[in-house]
Amino acid sequence: MGLTKTALATVLAASLLAVSPADAAPCPDVPPPASGRTLTVGPGGQYATVQAAADAARPGDNVKIAAGTYTGGLTIKKSGAPGKYITFYGDGGAAVITGKNGLALNDRSWLRFTNVTVAGSSRFGVYAYQAHDLVFHKFGIDGSQDGGLVLLDTANAVIDGCDIRGTNARGTSADHEAMSLGEGSRDIEVKHCRVHDNGEEGIDVKYTENARISIHDNVSSNNRGPNIYVDSASGVEIYNNVASGTKNNTKAGIALAVEDYSETRKLDNVKVYNNVSYGNAQAGLSIWVESTGVVSNVQIINNTFYGNAQGALWFGGDEYAGVNILRNNIYAEGNFTHPAFTSDHNVAGDPGFVDPRAGDFHLKPGSVKAVDKGSATGAPAFDLDNRPRPAGAGHDIGAYEM
Repeated sequence: MGLTKTALATVLAASLLAVSPADAAPCPDVPPPASGRTLTVGPGGQYATVQAAADAARPGDNVKIAAGTYTGGLTIKKSGAPGKYITFYGDGGAAVITGKNGLALNDRSWLRFTNVTVAGSSRFGVYAYQAHDLVFHKFGIDGSQDGGLVLLDTANAVIDGCDIRGTNARGTSADHEAMSLGEGSRDIEVKHCRVHDNGEEGIDVKYTENARISIHDNVSSNNRGPNIYVDSASGVEIYNNVASGTKNNTKAGIALAVEDYSETRKLDNVKVYNNVSYGNAQAGLSIWVESTGVVSNVQIINNTFYGNAQGALWFGGDEYAGVNILRNNIYAEGNFTHPAFTSDHNVAGDPGFVDPRAGDFHLKPGSVKAVDKGSATGAPAFDLDNRPRPAGAGHDIGAYEM
């Protein structure tokens, strides 16, 4: 039931185009802002290095970087100010920054990066601790020995249209993940990103209560896995994503967990909806507790699971509380229920996908099991294509509304 590389490419491209008009708009005022000076970097520019321009920048300034490669990494030593971002942007193509320490943003704020790539770091691609008000727009990370985009105890960030690959080259001994949002990081939106071919987890939210983090309209694929992971956090929404092709047979496409590193030992108030999770080495979605901990108030609604080696869902651990829901899901690998979850309006098997082997999990008009057969209770108001639900006499089951 696996998919070919051609099929994978098809579904990745389709998912990246499945964007609502509101989501498709770039971050406001990028690039460049209308106010402030413009500092130029590169041939014929004012500065030979990005670091020199960054050191000279003031709140509200724009650092315009000619397309090309710049060595030495980048350590930001100054912050912008409220309403006055310092904006770094590639001009005429991507500005690629190389160097052993990547991009360092500790204790910095009001910064924007667009059309910039960090490549080949011997540590992290980006590392921010106790930072805030950051924007990464059309940002790339191409290879790092440890984690890729790592935000710890960082608030108010937008990660939009990024491509992260080749991180965690050190393997399981690497620090952090391809994208790590953890240890108190809050109020972050991750959208329209591709996170792929990394040596550990893809997108990871961890160790934060009341995180207010949304992960939506992304493609996370071919990572060691999980592709999307929430560990010991609360207040997280995962929707409109495609998660496929995890490499390790203990890693699901989407995973929710309580690991022993956690101080709170709880995962709470996590919503997972309108996702397609397919072709993963373990399950489409897993929920597990490493030793002790509580999972509570988890909603898994209107997702499509297909061709996952160990089934649509996999559960480990039995400490559950609150109201947990499995509703309007397609389990192509076979039916699933769990005593800690209210389970209704789910469909087992292929209900009539358009072309699952080509990665097209839309429903055929004749899909009598799924079309108009879902429950409206708790269902999202849109589908993975960002089209309104319901489109017919009732809500459809699975990630797509016909």
